[in-house]
Amino acid sequence: MDAITIRTIIFDLGEVLTGGLYGIEGPLAERLALHGEDVLQAFAGPHLKEFCCGRISEDEYLDGIIERQGWSLPLGELKGVIRMNLRRRVPGMGNILRGLDSRHQLVIHSDHAREWVAYVRAVHPFLECFERAFFSFELGHTKDEPEAFREVLAALGRSGHECLFIDDQERNVRAAKSVGLAAIRFVDPAQLVCALEKRNIRPIENTRGFE
Repeated sequence: MDAITIRTIIFDLGEVLTGGLYGIEGPLAERLALHGEDVLQAFAGPHLKEFCCGRISEDEYLDGIIERQGWSLPLGELKGVIRMNLRRRVPGMGNILRGLDSRHQLVIHSDHAREWVAYVRAVHPFLECFERAFFSFELGHTKDEPEAFREVLAALGRSGHECLFIDDQERNVRAAKSVGLAAIRFVDPAQLVCALEKRNIRPIENTRGFE
């Protein structure tokens, strides 16, 4: 797969460009005297999918977690911990994006909720470099479903072989590949640059302070 073939690079958002849910377990585990893995597990499951697909609100989703887990934690405090993590940026990714944006169409495809996307867009102006953005709360599908990728390709007017998808979750990479996209599982920026170079896609180094 070479750089001439790839016209559009599609990025996940949480854990690739910005913070997501991973990372909230630290302050919450300390606050609730729990193990971090137990905290993260409380956020997983069908209720998270309902939230990310826009079928329940943030308050409904988080109130449900607090009630099911029996946490003594105000809703506002939980929202604050999440938003503090959403403010985080993955170091090094800004320069990679800047090195790509003049030569490829950059697109976001993310499993994300309406309320969180509104916050992320407000605190991360660098996301304006993306030409299009597709979120699960709008699509009604999450990225483990091939249908989500079919809808994105149709909206972009692209075939799978013209696109490269980058995501930190293997299940999403598999779903993208199942409909013909090239895909890279993201580990960190250095690994991503190596993976891009293997496809003859070389981000142009810049020193313009994008980070």
